[in-house]
Amino acid sequence: MTGVKRIPAAEPHLPMLMGMLFGRVRDRLAVEAPDLRPSQLRVLEWLPPEGMTISELAECVDMTTQGCGQFVRQLAELGMVEVAVAEHDARARRVTITPAGREALGRASAVLEACDAAWAEQVGRERYRVFREVLEEVALG
Repeated sequence: MTGVKRIPAAEPHLPMLMGMLFGRVRDRLAVEAPDLRPSQLRVLEWLPPEGMTISELAECVDMTTQGCGQFVRQLAELGMVEVAVAEHDARARRVTITPAGREALGRASAVLEACDAAWAEQVGRERYRVFREVLEEVALG
């Protein structure tokens, strides 16, 4: 990022505004948690300590099993998850987070918490709390 604040020609619509915020988060993650991309974080953060199958994980993150499997392979290559045959079905694969994955997830979570804190400071804690409540209501609808 060049540090130049770009103003769109048209009034920014919600996806544009969300993209601007995501860009800031991506930039911070790239510096403070460079071993984990936001798309990988989305998959990793859904894993419970006991693990789950790729199919279950795909359902949680609203992806196809094949697409989720690609992220799981990337995370396994990075040493952040382990993949083993599921006990209940030899065709299924169970994914569990490793200590390296928990550490990367912790760094990424710290970045996200810092972003939340900075934005709350920027607009005021009460306004930010209401913003989050409304965003959750709309997103989880």
